[in-house]
Formats: sequence, structure tokens, C-alpha cells
Amino acid sequence: MSQGYVTLATGDRQYFDAAANVALSIRMNDEKRPISLVCDDPAKLTDDERALFDRIIVALPGTLGVGCAGKLDIPDFLPYDETIFLDSDCLIIKKDMDRHWDKLSGHCFNVAGSKETKGPWYTFEIADVCSALSLDYMVHMNSGVMYFRKGKELDQFLNVVQDLRDNAQEVLFVQHRDMNAQIADEPVWGAAMGKMKMEPAQYTAEEGSLMVTTYMSRAVNYDPVKNISEMEKSKGYFLLGRFLSKGWVKHSTSVAHFIKFKPRGVYRQCVKQLREWGNIGPSEI
Repeated sequence: MSQGYVTLATGDRQYFDAAANVALSIRMNDEKRPISLVCDDPAKLTDDERALFDRIIVALPGTLGVGCAGKLDIPDFLPYDETIFLDSDCLIIKKDMDRHWDKLSGHCFNVAGSKETKGPWYTFEIADVCSALSLDYMVHMNSGVMYFRKGKELDQFLNVVQDLRDNAQEVLFVQHRDMNAQIADEPVWGAAMGKMKMEPAQYTAEEGSLMVTTYMSRAVNYDPVKNISEMEKSKGYFLLGRFLSKGWVKHSTSVAHFIKFKPRGVYRQCVKQLREWGNIGPSEI
């Protein structure tokens, strides 16, 4: 079965620039698997950036949702039997992706996450969604890295995703953080996994997770050339979900997910290293 990576770039030129950075990080740290780009305008790539991709798949107007919701349509464009999708603000930092492919394979769809029956997520309460949709749980996850395996099981899962998109908008559709007019995709994936009673991939901090976001992190130290991946995330907060940390946990993640390309200095340093290694022009981000 073929295995490969897919990333997505639409709209502003910076996302095409970022997608090239993703591809460079894959070329450096998992050179045996191909990379495809799904995009709306390949002309926004430089010649050097275009050469980083084994395949460029052009999404026709109207075939991708706006912004983050466009990730719900990614399964329509997968060129491989097994795919790991990476957001364009991700970079592979370590040369250990084989262990994640092994962990994720055997599932039709999988993400790193946790099964939750209550607690706040975006602007809703998980318990309310579970009640409204008759779910035993939702999978709390980040869709920056997702695994897909083609087949009947994936088709069945995607039918549930589509049903939720069509019929559960009042319950699930929320604005993606502070991004105007962008519908969050993660609650839809999470509810569909609960509906299908699917188990998310789980990691301990000691073994090193597939992906950890830089949101509300500290002591971030990434070096894709030397495979250094260090950062700390809070165990939780005593006040309003963001104040008075309950303690900090050290992580060494394989994929760094730079939310909004922050911390900007660390992201730019990583990208500078990658572009010098790949002998292509500087990033615009």
C-alpha cells in the first residue's frame, strides 16, 4: 500500500510559502515517503517550491470549504492508500515518523487525542453536544495532523462526517477561535469519532507525542537539523483555563504545530535551517 503526506494551501501566498516549509521538513526527516499539495492556485508557488512536491492537486472552486472547514474536504483529494495530513503551520522535527505510521495504521482515520464526556471546547460544553447527538463521548483533538486509510471503513466514517456537517450545524458549527467566517473542523471530526466509537491515538510525554501545539507553551527549543524537540505545556490551570498553571510537562514531539506560526522567532529559525539545507530562497513568513 502506498503511503504519503498531504498538506493544504489556499488563499494567501503565505500558506503556499508555509506548505513548502512543511515539504522541506518532510524531505529532511522522512525522505522515503512522497508529498502532495492540495491547493487552489499553484501559480502562487515559486519554481523551487513546486519542485518540493511529488504531486500538486488543484482543488476546483467550490470543492473546499472556507479556511479550516476545508480540511473536512481533504479526503476527496487523497492520492495515497494511507495518508498523514499536515497543516501548513506544522514542521516535522524528528526522524522517527515510522513509529507513528505503525501506531496509526490499522485504523481508517486517526488522530492524537482523548475521549471526553464533559468540559469546555471552543464555545460549547462537550456534555451538551454528547447529549444532543447521543454520543458516549467526543474525541478532543487537534486536526493539525490526521491519518487516513482508504477503504470501506473510511467511507463509512466520512458518511458520518458529512451527515454531521449537513444536520448538526446548530450543535457543532462554531467559529474557529478568532478567525472570522472560518468554521472549526475539529468538533465535527471529534463528534464523528464518538459516533463511530473510534479510539484516538494516545501518547505519553515520555514516549514523545506525534504532535503538540505551541499554543500556551513555554521553553520551546526546536532544531529540525539536529532533531532537537523540546518544549513544555501546562498540566492545566486553576483559573479561567489559562491562569495559574497546575504544573508543567516536558514534551519531545515529532511534529511541531506552530499555531499562527508562533513563537515566530523559533519558527523562522527552523525554516531558515530548512531552506538553507534545501538550497531554496528565504521564507516570506
